[in-house]
Amino acid sequence: MKKTVISFLSALILLISCSTDFELNAPYKTIPIVYGLLDQSQDTQFVKINRSFLGYGNNVNYAAINDCTEFNNVIAVLEEYNEFGSMIDQDTLRELMVGNLDQGIFYEDSQKVYFFESLYDTLREENSYHLKVSVPERNLEFDARTEMIKGSWLNFKYQTYLFLRINGFKVADVDLATTDDNGYFDQSLRWVTAEGGRRYELVFRLHYTEVYNDLSEQDKYLEWNLGRQISVSTEGGEEMFKDIAGVSFFNWVVSQLENNENESDVLKRVLKMDAVELILTAGNDDLNTYMQVNEPVTGVVTERPIFTNVNNGYGIFASKYSTKLSTFLSDGTMLELCAGQITSGFKFCCDSANLVPQNSATQAVAISLLTGGVEVGCN
Repeated sequence: MKKTVISFLSALILLISCSTDFELNAPYKTIPIVYGLLDQSQDTQFVKINRSFLGYGNNVNYAAINDCTEFNNVIAVLEEYNEFGSMIDQDTLRELMVGNLDQGIFYEDSQKVYFFESLYDTLREENSYHLKVSVPERNLEFDARTEMIKGSWLNFKYQTYLFLRINGFKVADVDLATTDDNGYFDQSLRWVTAEGGRRYELVFRLHYTEVYNDLSEQDKYLEWNLGRQISVSTEGGEEMFKDIAGVSFFNWVVSQLENNENESDVLKRVLKMDAVELILTAGNDDLNTYMQVNEPVTGVVTERPIFTNVNNGYGIFASKYSTKLSTFLSDGTMLELCAGQITSGFKFCCDSANLVPQNSATQAVAISLLTGGVEVGCN
């Protein structure tokens, strides 16, 4: 009898030990996901509308399949409300397949976005916008609202604007400064915040034309993200600034070009007028919160909260605004880029047509006269 009981218990334990499989995936529920940023400085507005997905095995593999992440039929309407809360206009978003996408885990060939053109039906900064979306096939309805940024407030300070228009972007003098930090200047950039804005990001672009040994050419630019700043409030009127150290500028140029695999094919890099472009972008409070919550975790606690302003879904529907300012390279900065110790190896040269405000001759000729014969022209 004892042997029978032991045999029964052994069989029971074996049965239990073989029944440890469990279902990892909960019952699937379709969750809408929205990403959209309205920007009245752009003539077309885009909104990405997707759905959550769930599969067996590695879900990264499913992310690359459009049918897993996109709805077949979406009705998306953008309503415009004035400051008194009355709806004064609406637009139905249209579907568009876009290609030439950056590499990533999601489908790279093409993806579906929704858009409407705001060229003639301009978004008004004093109004608010309500996105309403329905997916009839799945009986889903979701929505989100956003206020606009007062873009007319967002400008570089007049002193910065005037300096750049007269002197250009100036971080070096015409004496071919050494690599000593004291041989360069700092370029100060100042601006005033806009009502409705919270997060401010400044981007520097250096434009040039790359000419190859076969005399073909291509317009290019180097892009430098100069960081973000957060305003105290969204009321606007705060002064912000960013100082660009001269030596940092030239070292940044090196960092962008030193690993160019096709450098041997480059004959020269032509620097024309308005080679410098400054792009100042403001994001509203919701966008700032969303980006802060999703910034890389640096502490011990890796869990992060979820932020969304989409009702019955996830994602972000917010606003931003960008303003741009273009200027030329000062004589000293042009000279240093073309012939200075840090960047002379990258074949920069000054376009022979460049004529800056303070020079009576073309910039290349003026630099040669100021330096006793140093040639930086592209001839």
